[in-house]
Amino acid sequence: MGITAGSLKLTNVWKVIREVDVDAIRREALAPFDLVILGDPRQSERMRAALSPDGGAAPHRFLRVNPPGGDPTIPNAVIVVAPPGPRSTDLDSTLRYLVDRRIPHALALVDDSVAVDAIAAEAAATIIAALQEPDRLAFAHQLPVFRAPLYERIIEDTARANASFAFTSGLAEAMPILTAPLNLGDMIVLTKNQLLMGYRLVLASGRDGEPKKLIGELLGVLGGGLLFRQLARQLVGLIPVVGILPKVAVAYGGTWAIGRAVVLWATEGRTASAETLRSLSSEGLERGRAVAREIMSRGRAGAAKASGRWDRLKAHVPGLRRRAKGALAAPPPLPPPLPPAGS
Repeated sequence: MGITAGSLKLTNVWKVIREVDVDAIRREALAPFDLVILGDPRQSERMRAALSPDGGAAPHRFLRVNPPGGDPTIPNAVIVVAPPGPRSTDLDSTLRYLVDRRIPHALALVDDSVAVDAIAAEAAATIIAALQEPDRLAFAHQLPVFRAPLYERIIEDTARANASFAFTSGLAEAMPILTAPLNLGDMIVLTKNQLLMGYRLVLASGRDGEPKKLIGELLGVLGGGLLFRQLARQLVGLIPVVGILPKVAVAYGGTWAIGRAVVLWATEGRTASAETLRSLSSEGLERGRAVAREIMSRGRAGAAKASGRWDRLKAHVPGLRRRAKGALAAPPPLPPPLPPAGS
């Protein structure tokens, strides 16, 4: 298969993710964008300084403050700076304009009495949640204040996607003859998602480089234990049906722990210690158990709803209706007894 718990070489990894255009992911991170800040000029400049990596001394080139009226450029996102207190008519009109045109935006209440850094971080989290997928990576790659909320989103989205995949494939594995082949396929899918998650996290941290080089560095960081340990735990899915809940928990928890380890390396330049890996794995699995129960609960509710729809369908489709109200149709009457011999 090219991937085993004992050897995860870069050449084999590249076979797993070759159908994914990793260069396109890199282009997302390096793409220019337009973030406009509207409001009181002085407070807007304070906001731009808080968002720029080098502060007010070198405002970032992708940040514009109060562009002139009539500018036809539609920005990728807008931060509206306003003083605390009742909203003015102009502020309401601006917010309504942004909502009507579906432009991602955040309202930041700023005056001289508050530190702008914390408010900038809140505005960045709001913008990240509102942006479309292709734009998020560029914002974080260029502007550090956008990174923490994007880290959380990338990790959570990938962990839940892997958990949902593990649940779906786990149901199919209830057929024992399919169990081993499907688990080998699971390892490939989960590993691919985890590696692409790691690559996005590294780009979001502001780092750049040729995809193979960065993914090779990722393997060097994770290959020592956490990734392989998570893959080995997928073997719990070999237990038909009974193994579904722990498998879903492992798929989420292992992915979450790997994501946090990548962020630690990308932001602090250090590999997680064995103690840190144990802590991340433990927290990830605890989170994973809760997510697994949630997913399985939704799955049971969906199955019950589907069963109810099927019962209603049978009542209306010819050929599926029961012929009688009882569980079984009444048997035909017995024939009359034969007359006695000789009569």
